[in-house]
Amino acid sequence: MKHFSALALTTLLGVACSQLDVSGPTVVANGEELHGAWEDDESRIAVFKGIPFAAPPIGDLRWRAPVPNTPRQGLQTATEFAPACMQGPHITNWYAGVAEDFGHGPEAVGRPNGVSEDCLYLNVWSPQLDPEARLPVMVWVHGGSNKGGWSYEPNYIGTRLAAKGVVVVTIAYRLGPFGFFSHPVLDNGEGQPVANFGWLDTGLAIEWVAENIPAFGGDPENITGMGESSGAGDISDWVAAEIAEERLYHRSIAQSPGGSLDERRTLANEQATGRRLIDSLDIGGELSAERLREIPAQDLLAAAEIELPGHYFDAVLDGLTFKLRPIEALDQAKGARIDVLIGTNADEWYMYLDEDSTRQDLERWVKENAPDHTEALLAEVEDETYVRRAIARLRTANDYLCPSRYFASKVNELGGRGWVYYFTRQRPGPGGEKMGVYHGTEIPYVFDMHDDWLPTEAIDHAVTEAVMDYWVQFARTGDPNLPGRPEWPLYTAENPMVMELGDRIGAMEAHDQALCDILGPVRPDIAGEQP
Repeated sequence: MKHFSALALTTLLGVACSQLDVSGPTVVANGEELHGAWEDDESRIAVFKGIPFAAPPIGDLRWRAPVPNTPRQGLQTATEFAPACMQGPHITNWYAGVAEDFGHGPEAVGRPNGVSEDCLYLNVWSPQLDPEARLPVMVWVHGGSNKGGWSYEPNYIGTRLAAKGVVVVTIAYRLGPFGFFSHPVLDNGEGQPVANFGWLDTGLAIEWVAENIPAFGGDPENITGMGESSGAGDISDWVAAEIAEERLYHRSIAQSPGGSLDERRTLANEQATGRRLIDSLDIGGELSAERLREIPAQDLLAAAEIELPGHYFDAVLDGLTFKLRPIEALDQAKGARIDVLIGTNADEWYMYLDEDSTRQDLERWVKENAPDHTEALLAEVEDETYVRRAIARLRTANDYLCPSRYFASKVNELGGRGWVYYFTRQRPGPGGEKMGVYHGTEIPYVFDMHDDWLPTEAIDHAVTEAVMDYWVQFARTGDPNLPGRPEWPLYTAENPMVMELGDRIGAMEAHDQALCDILGPVRPDIAGEQP
């Protein structure tokens, strides 16, 4: 047996310490000792990356409800982001397309740290690692049509938002055919779900936050769930599903929420889609849950890209985890108390429409989506110079404006508080002129993370400060109003006032309310193009 000298042992210890920067912050959460990093010397924001909140959903745990993570022994390094959940190029292509419109190549956009089925991790940014601090907690659920995106996209880095005096958490959840899938042969046992796995991941992540956030200086009694597009839709689904029960979120911020308030697929629908996907793989022989779980992840993903290119992945009515359509849950709730901040951008759909859209395209959409109101809707957009702009107004109202405003008004009726914003700041230059106030425009203003390739002027920084002030104040109190900022009125059906956030910041009468009066709160059109 070899014997080490004191000098050799000291050298080995020195090497080990050099590999783990002991100057970084350390916390104990979920039974694990986590070693993070200081984001920078000036802000001294502590960041902990890649914290597991669930067991890896692989092997026998694929297509099951998420299982809490088993604590790891010893000091765990939390300084690298985990791989993103399995996905194709949907979101990186989206970013590349936006960057191109602003004059930059695809190399300018960020990409995840690889992809994997083992992906249920979260990240925490905190300005004060004191359990007694009890800071508001803001938990971000990313968008991406529930088939793409990751928790640390460049616009989601929480350093500057945390510097406003909140703990910021960004979470991952299973996507596409890994998170929103079912098949008749799946049998996970009595009382166990066979669908909605990705949606359930977000719930377990919030439970982890509620149990462990004091270690990071956060208040477990003051958690605000926030997200954009499908992420905002997932949060809103939780609010609606639990509005008369104990809730995961104390408050919610929904930015351009995706998903429908009225129309949801059933478990039978989901299983039919799952059968179609699996049949396309031509496995052969008798199928079983075990055989499905043995399908290589890349094969499953590739099949979904080919077989389900326009499919919108979303929570379905399985009768166990998701029982009522959101609009039914809202209508049936009595005396619920919840604070909601919700809103949309001016041109949500403009970027997705063909520049050569025709009058026939406009009339076709109206006839397919609102056949009883064709003349009234066409009359409302008759003043638009370009047909593309007219279609964008209708689709934005139908898919975003009207459902969001209905959600806020119902919350107020139920005894809660609903606040609505309307984001109107358009980026300068040809890119802004081409895309308008596009879907996702507002996100860099929430986190103060403006991409280098986005033209950013002094007014953009001013809007950023206003948005962050309102968002953080809402997270603190459930009311975005604070001294020094224009008053933000509650939104009600009787007084439909919204807060404009753009070159002008102030209350305004709800834009395109006439369209909402005609279209109503439902959203039958769920499109695959949404990020």
